[in-house]
Amino acid sequence: MRFVPIKTDEQQAVLSLHRVRQSFIKVRTAQANQIRGLLSEFGIIIPQGIAHIAKRLPEIMEKSDLPASFRDLLQRLYSHLKDIDKQVDEMDEKIQQWHRSSDVSRKLAEIPGVGPITATALVASIGDGKNFENGRQLAAWLGLVPRQHSSGGKSVLLGISKRGDTYLRTSLI
Repeated sequence: MRFVPIKTDEQQAVLSLHRVRQSFIKVRTAQANQIRGLLSEFGIIIPQGIAHIAKRLPEIMEKSDLPASFRDLLQRLYSHLKDIDKQVDEMDEKIQQWHRSSDVSRKLAEIPGVGPITATALVASIGDGKNFENGRQLAAWLGLVPRQHSSGGKSVLLGISKRGDTYLRTSLI
């Protein structure tokens, strides 16, 4: 049985920052897709990616012969998208501040491929690594080990088990 390590109030606060940041990112993506979808109904195609919307939408609203009510709607959606983007940046800055104040997080960020976001999420989720006997148990707790279907001395390893914390696993992968 895998037990959840007890978290301090500070760790819970940092994990809350990560959860809120992730929800803002989902809302931002949905908003961008909605803008792209509405524009495609008028025959205007914008490539995927928020940067393409930020670059192309202002010129589309100025130069196109779209109805004024639709341009007003696009302006509202675009300002909402910018507000969400600003909130994501604010969450990133708060996570960076906590990262700079945590020695363990800074040490984890020295590992190639691990940045401040992943390091702070790991430190806040795992806490004290002494709760695990070895690295394999930590990997199993995160859901990074293959599932196993073995019998009769024949060992069959399947794909990653996908158990554990989805946010941490996706950050690591």
